[in-house]
Amino acid sequence: MSKIEIRNHPKFYNVFISGPQDKLKLYTRNLDVGKRIYGERLISYKGMEYREWDPFRSKLAALILENPITNFLSDNLKCLYLGASSGTSISHLSDIIYSGIIYGVEFAERSMRQLIQNSSNRKNIIPILGDARFPDSYGKYIFTNIDLIYQDVAQPRQAEIALGNCTYYLKNEGVLILVIKSQSIDSIQKSELTFAQEKKILETAGYTILESINIHKYAANHMVLIVKKAIN
Repeated sequence: MSKIEIRNHPKFYNVFISGPQDKLKLYTRNLDVGKRIYGERLISYKGMEYREWDPFRSKLAALILENPITNFLSDNLKCLYLGASSGTSISHLSDIIYSGIIYGVEFAERSMRQLIQNSSNRKNIIPILGDARFPDSYGKYIFTNIDLIYQDVAQPRQAEIALGNCTYYLKNEGVLILVIKSQSIDSIQKSELTFAQEKKILETAGYTILESINIHKYAANHMVLIVKKAIN
């Protein structure tokens, strides 16, 4: 077996890749050395430990593999993560923005317990048990301006939930990454119509959709919107 050579992603800060362009694998440098979150492969390369980032388990990884134009990552990012679950994607984001902070909001108590356990050594993750539909309910836990909101929640009214959180927390010209799960909004209606309706809600509110990216090959009936908040 040939040795894996890990190299910097050409666009995204602190994301790493291996393999040919048509079969790229993603990695992040493990902030909590020796620990796996979801059974991911750990690889040592030039004295550093990397975690393989599975796009079939993480929609954020799927988005990056689809090569969006917008570069939304930096080392000191202040992020509000809605739908943190047990920690799969948020832990990779933690690896990337090690000098920043991530407020991870999760509604399910069981997932929250797992998230707390998985992030105990990750000082840049603040787990918050809360309901993304009511952004004012967890305001007392968020004490910085937010540069990026990442939302991945299995709820109806996904665009409206995102707008509520953006109004409360996202700085002017901040970025929203909205993962739209069409089946959670309407299980009968065609996905394309559902996506169009959610886009219209955001645009009517004055937000600019920078990119619409279909990640169907990794997660069926999912679209990711990269959105910019207008200056108030």
